[in-house]
Amino acid sequence: MFEKFIPKEESAIAKKVLSQLAAKNYGAVEKQLDPSVKNASVQAALEQMAATFPSEETKSVNTVGANTSTVNDVTTYDLTFEHEFSNAWLLTNVVLQRRDNQLTVLGLHVNPMKQSLKELNKFTFAGKSILHYIVFGLAIAIPLFIVYALVLCFRTPIVKRKWLWLLFVALGFVQFSLNWTDGSYGIQPISFALLGAGSFSAGPYAPVILNIAFPLGAVVFLFKRRSLGAINAG
Repeated sequence: MFEKFIPKEESAIAKKVLSQLAAKNYGAVEKQLDPSVKNASVQAALEQMAATFPSEETKSVNTVGANTSTVNDVTTYDLTFEHEFSNAWLLTNVVLQRRDNQLTVLGLHVNPMKQSLKELNKFTFAGKSILHYIVFGLAIAIPLFIVYALVLCFRTPIVKRKWLWLLFVALGFVQFSLNWTDGSYGIQPISFALLGAGSFSAGPYAPVILNIAFPLGAVVFLFKRRSLGAINAG
């Protein structure tokens, strides 16, 4: 589960810092800032972020992102939270740094949102582009095509290295990935996908990523199937 990867102590400290910021307790926040980020404009930046918080109690605060990295005995915790209010949402980010057993705040960000991340990243066809429909259709069609080719390959009397043909047919090559929420996409030339398609999400609040890959093995096999059968028949 996602919760297992959230550093509890650091998460509690980050939430406390955000509470102090929302309460406009700038002195308490500044005391926890790392010396590397303290400057003459800190007070103004804190005031600007604090003004983003609605003047009401938070209904809920959920951790929607957590990354931890350690370099040269310095550990950095990058934590992202979603705050729910009666008529508003906030996405906050706190970057903590632990150096020589001292934990300081390395970064603070506050961004207003019109809806929750779950709603924003919900898998829906509303407002989607032609590209979304094409990728979704191929994500269904390619696995069906590969399964069809796999059944034919299994039934074809290939004597030598039949398992290699089956493996080749089962894979799709050169992955195309589509972020279902914002429509951004990418291509991985050196990659493969079982049955030529798949989907994943980095967490319950993250967008769905659809992957499709060209069914090269299935196409090659269908072109060579008759000759393979003829060779074995001879």
